Amino acid sequence: MSRLERSGRAPALDLPWRFGPRGPVSRRRVGRSLLMAGLVLAGASLLWGVSASPAWQAFALGLAFPGGGFVICGASAPAMDMTVLWIGGASAAAFGLALSLWFATGNVLGPPAVWLGAAVAASLYALHHGCLAAESGGLSVLGLTLAAGLVGLGLAFFRPVPVSTPGLMERPAARPIVRATASPSELGDDDLARLRFLLDRALQPLDRFDGFERLDPFQSAALRYQLQFAGFALAMVQRNHLPALQAYLTDAQANLIDKARAHRVWRYWAAESLWGRGRIDPNPFAADNVMYTGFCATQIALFQAASGDRRFSVPGAFSLTHPSGRRFEADFPSLVGNIAEQHARSDFGLIACEPNWLFPVCNSIGYAAIAAHDAQFGSGVWAGMAARQQAMLRSEFTDGRGRFVTCRSSHTGLAMPAIGGVLTQLLPSFFLNATLPGLAAENWQRLRGELIAQTGASTRPRLGQFWPIDVGNYRFTRIAGLCGAAATAVELGDREVAEAMLDALDARYPMATSHRIGHRPDASIWSHAFEIMARCGRQDGLRDLVQNPVDPSRAETSPHISACPYPAALVAKAAALDGQLDITLVPGSGAARVSLELAGLRRSRVYRRSDDASAFTSGPDGRASIDIHLTERRRITIREAA
Repeated sequence: MSRLERSGRAPALDLPWRFGPRGPVSRRRVGRSLLMAGLVLAGASLLWGVSASPAWQAFALGLAFPGGGFVICGASAPAMDMTVLWIGGASAAAFGLALSLWFATGNVLGPPAVWLGAAVAASLYALHHGCLAAESGGLSVLGLTLAAGLVGLGLAFFRPVPVSTPGLMERPAARPIVRATASPSELGDDDLARLRFLLDRALQPLDRFDGFERLDPFQSAALRYQLQFAGFALAMVQRNHLPALQAYLTDAQANLIDKARAHRVWRYWAAESLWGRGRIDPNPFAADNVMYTGFCATQIALFQAASGDRRFSVPGAFSLTHPSGRRFEADFPSLVGNIAEQHARSDFGLIACEPNWLFPVCNSIGYAAIAAHDAQFGSGVWAGMAARQQAMLRSEFTDGRGRFVTCRSSHTGLAMPAIGGVLTQLLPSFFLNATLPGLAAENWQRLRGELIAQTGASTRPRLGQFWPIDVGNYRFTRIAGLCGAAATAVELGDREVAEAMLDALDARYPMATSHRIGHRPDASIWSHAFEIMARCGRQDGLRDLVQNPVDPSRAETSPHISACPYPAALVAKAAALDGQLDITLVPGSGAARVSLELAGLRRSRVYRRSDDASAFTSGPDGRASIDIHLTERRRITIREAA
């Protein structure tokens, strides 16, 4: 790679652009971080060199390296003091733990507090235990040399690099993909069994969370993600298979949204706001926290788009109440306005999840809420911000191979390694297909070759590319990766990859069924949700749901099931066309006599059932009730009598 040259000057330290991030904002933040590190190291080295006090030398060495201050007392004693050296090692380990907690919880105060605390502790130890001062000036010279290197490296990061380089950001050559056809409109028994796994959890009383996992409130196993991904899946099922079913399917989605309002779901934010933003503020809508505000907005958006029910767009409909009595007002439009404003203010274009940490996948989910709001209310917010968001994703959040980074620190500009394996790189394509489909397809094409391998005429997944941990519950399986890849492949119309992933899922992790409820042992709730989105999805299904919502007036005037006893009767199909209602029912717990409530019929008209040729008359409100003795899967067509 040729050097960047400036005429009339001696060339400064230059770096290949592939070294570090490419984006100008990221590079400036990295450069700033390196400059600060260099200045701290230079100050520590000078202090070491000019001071003859063991206490100040211990403090200086502690500033140079976490826990390093204890070395002077441990190594300079007449007999090496292993206890002090162990304390130094423990201090370094504590700093490493603080860095991990910074990533996991956004606790930005932890790392500097541990680093500085260890330096002060070493200084006090030297002061009170009479350690011998070191006389070598070589360490000071070495430290100043390293500091100069860090400063030079930091300055190099302020120099511009090519934003677009041939072969990197161009769309890769498209490989032949067999486009997926629309999913069958009738759910099979296995699909219904999987669906019941989510419905049983969603339909319990709002204050009950039986069957949900409570592992940690901060990371990917948090309760909020279980609620949100389950809601995404149910909305996709309603759109693709059960558009004429309100009843328990609408109730389940609304319940999941209301459950997300419970304080136990968002109480983590008080701690993250304190140690990540330095503010005592439990309001999860205040700033950052796209993992709650953006995800909940998208959950509401998909629910409203699939059902036509706009209850959460009423002012204050998603308001939260703190145990102290404080109330945080919100509704779907205000949530969207909140995240749109934060995107506009962000130097990176993206909104942080935990304070400081910017995740492309989390922001891609929030984008769907903004685009869906535009479609539902005729606004043009996403149209006005899409170009900038795409540009920032390309420049600030891709690595040297053009793939999305897992996350980037807004403070330091550094990106984390691919925690979560390829899943965190491919899931953005699933959600971006609804808002930035070209970028979604590019990312998918780059990753596709790593996901599958050809063995003769068969295609199998490269399991080694998937993390051996389900990120939804931290158990040792590859279920989350397989389900996420399958759902993304279905959304992008890649049937070959989708089938390979689902076949491997069935072969390695068979579904268990009990009382007609299906689950995969050790799989997380959001892995189950992504499997349902894969099996019940279709090409561009999420994109269609976001961009073409059900009109509320049409939802009320089109024939549909308004009430159905769950789980006595499970609806495997509910679709209305030209005034005709097609229904398929399956007994959920043995033979039963059930009553269906119908709505959206023409008023005071005679209708006829296909299963027994009986007739009934709709009421003046367009409603009617039919009784069914359900013993096996039954298909019923209801149409107006001639």
